[in-house]
Amino acid sequence: MRTLLKVSPQGQLTLTRPVLEALGNPRHLQAEVRPDRTLLLRPALKMTLDEAAEAFAAEGITREVLTEAFRILKRRERAAQEAKPGRTEGG
Repeated sequence: MRTLLKVSPQGQLTLTRPVLEALGNPRHLQAEVRPDRTLLLRPALKMTLDEAAEAFAAEGITREVLTEAFRILKRRERAAQEAKPGRTEGG
């Protein structure tokens, strides 16, 4: 899929709905600028721990911090599933 995207004066990029849907509607994206000035965007939540550690190392975010963040997200996901109306025990 190819599409033209506009960059705002503040440097913000707005992705169109078809682009977001094609990526699986991610909440976070990992951006990589390659030597040939190509911009690569990937859904960040589909990264392995090793990929995330490599991607965020430049910002000083350690593997330990990422591991704890993943644990927190898993707990929140479980709590949200358990809080859904109509949910029965065991399923």
